[in-house]
Amino acid sequence: VRTVLGNDSWERKKSQPLLITAEVHTSITSAGKSDRVTESVHYGVACKRVTAFAESAHGLQSLEAFAEGIARACLDVTSRALGVYVFARKPRALLHAEYAGVEIFRTRKDVFGGWGSEPATGTSKDGGGGSDQLAAASALSIAEREATEAAAGSLGEEDRIVVKRLSLSTIIGVNLWERHYKQIVNIDLTLHSERPAKMGGAVRDKVPRYRNFRTVVDAVTEMAEKSSYRTVEALGMAIARAAIKQCKVPKITVRVEKPSALVFAACSAIEITRTAADFAVQAGPGGVLSAATSAPGSAAPTPPRANTPALAAAVPAAEDESEPVAHSAYIALGTNIGDRLQNLHQALDRLNNDLPMSHVAETSFLYETAPMYVTDQPLFLNAACLIKTRLGPLELLDGLQRIEAAMGRDYGMYRNGPRVIDLDILFYDELVMRTERLTIPHALLHERRFQLGPLCDIDRDLMHHRLGKTAAALHRHLTTHSDVPNDIVRVTPLSNRRQRTPSSADASASEGGCILKSLSPETQKDTVFMGILNCTPDSFSDGGCYTSLDAAVEHARELVRCGADIIDIGGQSTRPGAAQVGADEEIKRVVPVVKRLREEGIDVPISVDTFYADVAAASLDAGADIINDVTGGYFDSAMLPLVAKRQCPYVLMHMRGSPSTMTSMNDYSEYCGDVVRGTRFELAQRVRAALDHGVPRWNIILDPGIGFAKEGAQNFEILRRLPELTARHIRAAPRLPLSPAVQDDIDIEREEGFVDEDLATELVNYPVLVGSSRKRFIGSATGRSDAKGRVWGTAATVTAAIQGHASIVRVHDVLEMVDVARVSDRIYRC
Repeated sequence: VRTVLGNDSWERKKSQPLLITAEVHTSITSAGKSDRVTESVHYGVACKRVTAFAESAHGLQSLEAFAEGIARACLDVTSRALGVYVFARKPRALLHAEYAGVEIFRTRKDVFGGWGSEPATGTSKDGGGGSDQLAAASALSIAEREATEAAAGSLGEEDRIVVKRLSLSTIIGVNLWERHYKQIVNIDLTLHSERPAKMGGAVRDKVPRYRNFRTVVDAVTEMAEKSSYRTVEALGMAIARAAIKQCKVPKITVRVEKPSALVFAACSAIEITRTAADFAVQAGPGGVLSAATSAPGSAAPTPPRANTPALAAAVPAAEDESEPVAHSAYIALGTNIGDRLQNLHQALDRLNNDLPMSHVAETSFLYETAPMYVTDQPLFLNAACLIKTRLGPLELLDGLQRIEAAMGRDYGMYRNGPRVIDLDILFYDELVMRTERLTIPHALLHERRFQLGPLCDIDRDLMHHRLGKTAAALHRHLTTHSDVPNDIVRVTPLSNRRQRTPSSADASASEGGCILKSLSPETQKDTVFMGILNCTPDSFSDGGCYTSLDAAVEHARELVRCGADIIDIGGQSTRPGAAQVGADEEIKRVVPVVKRLREEGIDVPISVDTFYADVAAASLDAGADIINDVTGGYFDSAMLPLVAKRQCPYVLMHMRGSPSTMTSMNDYSEYCGDVVRGTRFELAQRVRAALDHGVPRWNIILDPGIGFAKEGAQNFEILRRLPELTARHIRAAPRLPLSPAVQDDIDIEREEGFVDEDLATELVNYPVLVGSSRKRFIGSATGRSDAKGRVWGTAATVTAAIQGHASIVRVHDVLEMVDVARVSDRIYRC
């Protein structure tokens, strides 16, 4: 047939061919004895009914809904049609596949609620309908009905989405030429899913993520074409893993064919079926859920709230069915009047506190965007958040408008004009609605990068059910195939103080102290420098040099004169083996310096290096902007709630144990000896904990922890592979020697390909800080035991960090490193 059904392989809504196989199950006993056409299923009528439905203006988007309509059309021909198998295929659905299709089996009972309960339509001239059909239906034997249900086989319990012959190019095989040249593999995918709980009535034309073949094919293609497996078995397992882990497919059958494998055979192939249980997360030491065991000596991550996206699928339904369901609503936030950052933070507070039966579960990164419709107005600051709410969509709209009014939005302003806050509902569960007051999904979402970009930070696979595309596909279209200006920049706050001194020359001073920096590799021009000010008697490099207040303030001034963008003040040494001091002593060392710097008009952002919540609170009260926590919030359980409440930028570092124990915790055998993989996994756990405590995503800066629970070679490995820290996927790293504990598994563990990590959250797009200055591993490479003599070695690590897309470098020797970075920036940054 020829019909418009969703998008074709070029993402267009145009007529396209569909192939339909329909097998109608019936009893032929009566027609076989009487030889009467009226007692058989009239296949001519069936074809007419199917074609009429298929080529009508049905307005459907999904193959699933289309197949349901075909099944109904077949069963409506005559009550002698007891069941029907439908296989609907779109040959032009995907650019690199033969077809995508849906297989279903439906009985009369499924569709009409009973074996003979469909409404009588009267006798038709083509032989369908009428009282004779109802009479025949009532005479059906139980055996015939049972035979029909048995004929369904496994399709009586599940539907199947099929992708046939997806042709991809990849490195696959063990021969020398196979390691150098890509070759074609043909992949068949069968997604197994439960049949709809309710059938009959209106056809449900919404496809959840795990049944969206485009989303699954995108994930499989991205993984397979970047892989370099040696066996089709490993590739098949990786494909199943990608579909199940990334797209939440509950069960999948994967067939991988290698056409070039054998000279006298069409192909070699494997076929496997896997479920989510085959890739289940295992419980590590202490009951912590992870794909690998917990880091030795690290505290167990704070368990996520049950209503966060990470655990949404695992939350049991309420026993009391009268309890309202918590809905997922995605809200866009925008502001371009006054202190924009504070406006967004206030909006989040009000969403949590003023919106009944609701709370913020997830946030996006922060974006500065040019005004889109009315261009003669200030730049906007945009973000998005996911809220869990028990409010209905119109109740939610009322609540958002109350928040806007309370924050001072002027509704008398012309449309698309400046506003102190704008809160738009983008999605509400899978609801599709259009009223005078509210359209869901948002009517203009498909043309707005300033909404799609933040939305993709939270969930790039959200399905726009009116357009039949994911948020990522819509965003990709705007980015690569649209005339919409590419004027959206991801920014990170380095200060959100409401009051700054009048002497500030910062361009953002008019906003009350907000300093925003582009720390994205795509847009960052200059490396940000964090100058080190140790107010300690025992730091490894300059301990005792700046313990007096006057000396500390003068050194801070010198750092600023040399080009420091941030001053990082530490009151406790975290060198290997350092003795721990208490919070009170640390406050005595740090807080007076912060106060004095503010009193004397030093207005660059101040970071305080501490893992104590009390020290962080006192420092922020004294005028600090950033908290730099080497433990990532696990040492002091009050730290993450404090950072969330105070809405300050937060440097979250990877570390194991404490400064006195971390040197003995550099064994990453549980990650196959891969320090980058281990650092990613454990950092993701801490980021997830921070997000679950309400720390906005845009306030988090990652630090891989150079020198913390890592020995010399491991530090060089992190610098060499720094881009992998925030990559979506990483490959196995075969270069580092494994410990004897895993040496026997070397052939299995070191197969080339992507690593199955089970990260608690993705680390993509987080800015990265690197602190390698004067550290011991540099001395081991240069032979310089005096830390102050490691300037040139530090310069090499700074260059490597910049090449690896580090946004911020933390250094002692600011003057020298500024020159190094300015040249490196011209080489490695756009």
